[in-house]
Amino acid sequence: MRPSFWQHLDLLARRLIPVTLSLLLLLLAAVPLTAPGFLRADPMISVLCVYYWAVHRPDMMGYVGGFTLGLLEDILMGTPMGVSPLVLLVVQWVIVTQYRFFVGKPFMVTWWVLGLVALVAVLTKAMAVALLTGHLASPIALAASYALTVLLYPPLGWLFGRAQVLLDKAA
Repeated sequence: MRPSFWQHLDLLARRLIPVTLSLLLLLLAAVPLTAPGFLRADPMISVLCVYYWAVHRPDMMGYVGGFTLGLLEDILMGTPMGVSPLVLLVVQWVIVTQYRFFVGKPFMVTWWVLGLVALVAVLTKAMAVALLTGHLASPIALAASYALTVLLYPPLGWLFGRAQVLLDKAA
């Protein structure tokens, strides 16, 4: 039996959940929430999103989705164009090529690996920005960004897990 138009539309909407949810979180993260005189340290929301979907559903956020997310992050955050897409594509490629490692692993293992991936991503992005702009980021800001990224993974992982239920119903 051939699927109807509405079934195709439903499937498309479900397949867009990871990218749409990631874009919404990135827009939310772009809102400045610091008071004057305080350190601005933003979590790397895009790394969290790309990492989660590459680990759990690599078919749902392809490289085009990761690139688009990175490009939008560069535009919103004011980083040199191309830095975030490059970091996200490398993160996505590394995780997707190691997909078999993650199958059946408990949450603590994926969280620990995220800690490693986020550390490399923060340092790589900081070095690329420093090379392109000549401005070094504060080590305290980098450490805070890293810590926020790692600490936000459990609640965002829970949110993404709920969204994944919708995806699994579509399959």
